[in-house]
Amino acid sequence: MRSPSARTTTSTLAGALLAITFGVVTACGDNADQRSEANYCTQVGNHLTDLNSPTITGEGDIDRVVGSWRTVSKSAPIAVQAEWEKMVANLDTAITVDPNDPVSMQLVADTARKSEPAANRVISYTQQRCGALIGSVAPTLTTLLTSTTTTPDTTTTAG
Repeated sequence: MRSPSARTTTSTLAGALLAITFGVVTACGDNADQRSEANYCTQVGNHLTDLNSPTITGEGDIDRVVGSWRTVSKSAPIAVQAEWEKMVANLDTAITVDPNDPVSMQLVADTARKSEPAANRVISYTQQRCGALIGSVAPTLTTLLTSTTTTPDTTTTAG
């Protein structure tokens, strides 16, 4: 069981991680209707506050927010299902952080960085398909291509 100060710090860190990750989930069946674009957009709309700017003042709020993320993840179309799963794993890591343990804090930071391409994909997909912005800033082409960008060859040949 987490101490009251650890819970407060954890909820603060979870909220901050959400903000960093996005510039800023009650499972149902896995049928086609569940993962339809229409249902996904409905679920995003139903949980947009918890996805964008959750109010976290206690343990119950953490459970609610994580539940919202899981609900949306379970409705994500195949096109972004893997990315949503990474985002939920990221959140699960954030809520277990021990603010007094540098290794735990580093794990949260590393997980957030590794999930950034997935977050950018989710943000772009959701904005294009649902007209809803998760986070406060849409990803740019640069952030979407971070995993495929190469350094240009700057060497020249004398001729």
